[in-house]
Amino acid sequence: MTYTIDLHPEAIREINDSYQWYEDRLEGLGHRFMDAVDKQLSSIARHPELYAKKKGNYRESLVKGFPFAIIYEILPKQEVVFVSYVFHSKRNPRLKYKR
Repeated sequence: MTYTIDLHPEAIREINDSYQWYEDRLEGLGHRFMDAVDKQLSSIARHPELYAKKKGNYRESLVKGFPFAIIYEILPKQEVVFVSYVFHSKRNPRLKYKR
């Protein structure tokens, strides 16, 4: 079963801001970032329990090739994966689970 991905509005903003930052540095790099995020979200949707719980019900999955982690929780009754953050690894790790 594939779960539906639901992104917190701030997670969407984080993805868009990061896309733009990478694209400003090197044309096409933002697209590679988006592809890596999309691929990881697809993996999470197909196998949400594959990734370990890190704090409470929050799970964490790394984005291949970029210093980001996708922080999410599974809502099994609704068959939804709720993504709270797309979190850059250089940020304060205490902020990962604040939403």
